[in-house]
Amino acid sequence: MKVCKNCGSAHGSDAKYCNVCGSRLPQSSPSRVWLWALAALCLFLTGMWLSTWFELRQVRSNLDSRDMLDSALVSRYDHRYDSLRREYLHLDALKCSADHRLTDFQEMVGRVYPLIIDSVEIGNVNRIQQLLTAFGGRISSSETQYLQPLVHYRGIKHGAIELYVKWYGPDGKMRVGESSPPGYSQQNEVYVYEESKTLKLKGWGSESAGNWRAGDYRLEIWHQGMLLYNKRFRIY
Repeated sequence: MKVCKNCGSAHGSDAKYCNVCGSRLPQSSPSRVWLWALAALCLFLTGMWLSTWFELRQVRSNLDSRDMLDSALVSRYDHRYDSLRREYLHLDALKCSADHRLTDFQEMVGRVYPLIIDSVEIGNVNRIQQLLTAFGGRISSSETQYLQPLVHYRGIKHGAIELYVKWYGPDGKMRVGESSPPGYSQQNEVYVYEESKTLKLKGWGSESAGNWRAGDYRLEIWHQGMLLYNKRFRIY
C-alpha cells in the first residue's frame, strides 16, 4: 500500500498518482536484504573466480615446470641412448670380428684337434654291443669279452673324422689283430658335434670270455698322428 505524502490518502501498491490531490506517489525500492544478498553473491563469485584463476595459474606453472623437467629428462635419455647405441654398435663390431676369428681358429685347430676329450670310461660288452659291465665299473677278467671306450668330449669342429686306438697290455706291448691298421690296434670312423657329447668307439677283444687277463692296461686315442688322450685302467 502507498500513502500520499501530500494529503495522506491511501492507495494500492500499483498506483503511481494520488486519486485525491493528484500528487505523484513514492515508488517502492528494493529491500536492503536483497542488496546485501546480491553484494554477497557478487563477492562470492568474485572470490571463486579469483580462486579459480590462481589455481589455473598454479596448474599452468606446474605444467610448464613439468614440461621443462620432462624435456631435461628426455634430453638426458636421448644422450644416454645415443651413447649406449654407439657402445652397442662398437661391441657388435668387436663381436663379429671375434666370431670370425673364432671360426678361423676352429677351422685351423679342428684340422688337427677336432675334439677335446675330457674323459674315457671302459665298459665290457658282448659281440652285439650289449653291456656286460657298466662303463667305468670294475671289470673282472673272467667276464671280459670286448672292451669298449665311452668318450666324453667337447667338439671343436663338427663332421665325420677317423680316430685310431692303441691298446697296450700289462707287458707294454700294443695289441693288434688281422684287421688292425698299420701302427694301431683299431680304426674308428665317428661323427663329432660342436658341443659336449659322448661317443662310443668299437669294442676290442673276442667272444670268448676271459680273453683279457688281469693287470694294468693303457689306452691311447689318436687323430692324424696326434695323441688326443691317454688312459690307464685295470682289469681284476
